[in-house]
Amino acid sequence: MSEVRISSIKFTNFKALRNYSVSLSETNILVGPNNAGKSTVISAFRILDVALRKAKRLKAERVPLPNGSTGFGHRVPEQQISVSLENVATDYNAEDSKIEFRLTNKNKLFLFFPNEGGCILHWENDGSGLNTPGRFRSAFPINIQVVPVLGPLEHEESYVNEDTVKNSLNTHRACRHFRNYWHYFNEGWDQFSEMISSTWPGMIIKKPELDIPNRKFSMFVSEDRIDREIYWAGFGFQIWCQLLTHLSRSDDASIVIIDEPEIYLHPDVQRQLLSILRKIDADVLLATHSVEIMGEADPSEILLINKGSRSAKRLKDIEGVQVALESLGSTQNVTLTHLARTKKILFVEGMGDYKSIRRFAKNIGLDDLASGNDLTAFESGGFSSWEKIKSFAWGVKNTIDADMKLFAVYDRDYYCEDEISEILASLKSELTHAHIHKRKEMENYLLVIPVLDRVLSKQVALRNKRSGEKVEVRKRIDQYLDEITNGLKVDAQSQYIAKRINHNQGKGIDTGTISRDAINVFEKLWANLESRMEVIP
Repeated sequence: MSEVRISSIKFTNFKALRNYSVSLSETNILVGPNNAGKSTVISAFRILDVALRKAKRLKAERVPLPNGSTGFGHRVPEQQISVSLENVATDYNAEDSKIEFRLTNKNKLFLFFPNEGGCILHWENDGSGLNTPGRFRSAFPINIQVVPVLGPLEHEESYVNEDTVKNSLNTHRACRHFRNYWHYFNEGWDQFSEMISSTWPGMIIKKPELDIPNRKFSMFVSEDRIDREIYWAGFGFQIWCQLLTHLSRSDDASIVIIDEPEIYLHPDVQRQLLSILRKIDADVLLATHSVEIMGEADPSEILLINKGSRSAKRLKDIEGVQVALESLGSTQNVTLTHLARTKKILFVEGMGDYKSIRRFAKNIGLDDLASGNDLTAFESGGFSSWEKIKSFAWGVKNTIDADMKLFAVYDRDYYCEDEISEILASLKSELTHAHIHKRKEMENYLLVIPVLDRVLSKQVALRNKRSGEKVEVRKRIDQYLDEITNGLKVDAQSQYIAKRINHNQGKGIDTGTISRDAINVFEKLWANLESRMEVIP
């Protein structure tokens, strides 16, 4: 598959977006209130998908361009576009509209909407004009996969020919041929069925069966060893099966487009979607109102859409995610309902820690932990909360539910080993299990120099590919880290010493001796850059 990607989109006088741009990366989650412009961005890709399919099959024709001249391009058949082209211009003005797609190879695609009506695809590229499908495919080696509107499966699905299935794949009619699809295109069935079982506990899906005399398909799912036809398995399960089916087709896609996949899906399933999308070898553009999906995303994966601005805002931190959540006006809280089902509580210092734990769990095959379906996480409020958590655990077990299981994970901060051992023993006397990291914080486990070096190289290569500008790395990653952390030494050492003095107060040990011993230990840790990564703030 080509490495070329779409790097940005610019809207001019198109529907709600008067003058608006969106820069894309590998994962792009569009969020914002209703009528903010998310659907407008999605609709641009729906139109481009139809236009590209024509350009890759047919010889280009001479078409009118926005500057009044003519050039090579294609008139896009309006009857194949699932987006209304009426009133395309912003605020119903009399001007033409345009959408520009920039590619990482510097070529550009344009969708031109003359005020008198219609849609025209044209382009700019290095080299001579493109008027054949082969040349077009070489200059614009991208494929767009738009997940269509998903609906209920047919109660009785008739057998249809393969061409009918292919022609409906990217339309709202795809749900009518779900069983037919897996009859004709079953190469990825094993992976698909395994994904269903791992993401929807208790469900095993079976291949479609054809009743030849009646020319009807059936497809059974087994739930807790009870078989039923998929039509009776519930609408949410049908939607999930269709969504994973479309994602299984993404091998050749440059970008996958999904609009509000959370509709009809249980929050537990929504939370698993991002980990699945991150594994596909394509960029992802997803519009959502789901608090669960936003909660699973890294801030940098979220784009806040606001038609009143000039461009989409990519979030930088957790505070930005909170702003985005508030913009949705959502007050949804499913935590207590979730807890009633799981009867397991995990206390973490922040929900970002829980997200990191689950992503690592996914990578090492701990699917139950990765899904988040089997326990309920709460923020503990930091290390100083450990006594409150211990008291809470006692209260839950003795007054609410003796079968409730409680766990806690804490950062180490700069507490000494003796104090850590005492606190850990106290916590374990009431909790099912407790863990205190060996490093200062969970994030310190991510500061592995060879890994950071590989990540830096990958990100530089990605930036070069998307921007086309050569990014020069002047220093090695260890040199950057040494330079950054040297300024943190005094504060870190002061806290390291203070924690040991506080713990040993009243024990008859000279403060000078405590400080000297602490300095000696700290200096040994700091002298080696790799061990320094264990204690830096």
